[in-house]
Amino acid sequence: MIELARSAEVPAPPMQVWAVVADARRAPDWFSFAERTDVVSGSGKGERRRQHGRWDGKRSEIDQEVVEFVPGEVIAWKHTAERVDGKDAPKFAASAVFRVELAAAGDSTLVTLRLLQEPVSFLHGLAIRMGARSITARMEESLARLPRALD
Repeated sequence: MIELARSAEVPAPPMQVWAVVADARRAPDWFSFAERTDVVSGSGKGERRRQHGRWDGKRSEIDQEVVEFVPGEVIAWKHTAERVDGKDAPKFAASAVFRVELAAAGDSTLVTLRLLQEPVSFLHGLAIRMGARSITARMEESLARLPRALD
């Protein structure tokens, strides 16, 4: 399992942060991976979403299923399909789960973004590790954008 994580303190209480990070429509306001996120069906745990964005200058779509939903604490989704420029993306990970974790820190919230990926093979794991810098940079950008999205 490969884990990438970044954390930052956001100057707002957890429920105020939760209102932004749990709302798929708000993803473009703070989540640097998303230009648009549509709810396909459901809500809370089991919600299905389609995230639209760009990866290496190409259009990307990620189908997601929310697998953990604890208001004010955590939302996590697994990738159920990935496409680049309308075609199935190469499969580097047998599973990928993205978590947004919130923890009260006085009057602020410690927000941790965590991506857990199980590589398809050893070589795919090396490729995932080689791309880690760009993913963690986008995590850091997301954390920097989050306080502005709360206004």
